[in-house]
Amino acid sequence: MAIDTTTGMIDIDSEAAPTVEQDRLYRLWEEGNWSAKSLDFSQDAVQWREGLDDSQRRAFLWNYALFLDGEESVTVTLNPFMQAVQRYEDRIFLATQIADEARHHVFFDRFLREVAGIGTSYAETLDIMRQGLTWGYNQVFTELDRVADQLRLHPDRPPLLAQGLAIYHLVVEGMLAHTGQHFMRDYCTKHTMLPGFATGINLVARDESRHIAFGIQTLRELVANSADCKRAAIAELNKVLPWAAGVFTPPNLDWSYIEAFGYTPAEVFAFGLRSVVTKLRRAGIAPDEVLALVKLGAHRTPPAEQAQLALALVEGGIIGTAAPPRMTAATLDALFTATRYVADWTQPRHPDLDATIQWLFDDAPPRYLVLGATGGTQVVQGRAATPRLTLRCTAADWGRIAGGRLNQQQALLSRRLRLSGDLRFALRLPQILPV
Repeated sequence: MAIDTTTGMIDIDSEAAPTVEQDRLYRLWEEGNWSAKSLDFSQDAVQWREGLDDSQRRAFLWNYALFLDGEESVTVTLNPFMQAVQRYEDRIFLATQIADEARHHVFFDRFLREVAGIGTSYAETLDIMRQGLTWGYNQVFTELDRVADQLRLHPDRPPLLAQGLAIYHLVVEGMLAHTGQHFMRDYCTKHTMLPGFATGINLVARDESRHIAFGIQTLRELVANSADCKRAAIAELNKVLPWAAGVFTPPNLDWSYIEAFGYTPAEVFAFGLRSVVTKLRRAGIAPDEVLALVKLGAHRTPPAEQAQLALALVEGGIIGTAAPPRMTAATLDALFTATRYVADWTQPRHPDLDATIQWLFDDAPPRYLVLGATGGTQVVQGRAATPRLTLRCTAADWGRIAGGRLNQQQALLSRRLRLSGDLRFALRLPQILPV
């Protein structure tokens, strides 16, 4: 990974750059130390009152809520990682990261109190801002807490450490925080706004580039040396990535929280997807090994197309939310596009399979999936002449099943999902169309 000798920023978005030695990562921390208490927010306070409109202030505060709570959370959850890494040099580096995360929390807290006028103490400001946290955010960070607790109990289990690095350094830092920092920095630079905040967020991003570089390199070692570690990391990614889509999603699907700064939701989602795929490849995990990314077409389409599909699934209530699915025609189109991607992905494991699967919905037009050994997979609206297997349910329940919110077996036992046709073939369905 290349290092900008002027800023000390590590290039974490390149797939080809060399690794950075552990000692160099530590020395970059020493050389780049900075003070969150010394930043000058006087001009920011004026611009906050006079240079931003209400929608921009509201949007900034939502973003800041995620960062304020996130920095506080990761400061606490990182300690078990220090017990789990084997090299003393790694423990030393993680100690510097804990100090960084605490400093980042102080930075966001100062801005919120001194510029936005929210709260009068660390605890009060944090409590106020937590009211803006969304379902997707809470799911991701609850899972991070769970993995950290397991690491605390079992620091001698490398697959657990691989899971922790996957969610902490690749998803929380490398995908979510990195994306938010990118657009905040870009806005402040383009509009010459909030100079104290702009200085601080650039320093935060520089710190995070060290953290992410460390996480990528450590996870790569684990993945290269252990198939169990690789499987554990991929399982964690499949669990967390559908929730992570909800972190980028504003309250009530109000995209003006993003558009207030001149960006589109698709730009934000595309940047985040590109970011996590790049880091996964650096860590030795291909995107076509991660089912959650396969569903978006990461193995065959560019990030802009993946982002559009992810947005359609979010807006349809399939991923990133606890709200009931909204099974419009657009949602069903997106859902069956994802289904086709998965069927294409599993087809090499079933090279001689020729079959048609029919969906008959109680509340939506029927669709069927053609699985062809020679012609590839196709999704068609309507009724197939001779389906091998027919699935009957509501469109909303299929959305819940496909989004991992309703277990297939539970759906069958409760008769929310009913099957007819070749029931022996039905037993293979979890391998052909895993959810």
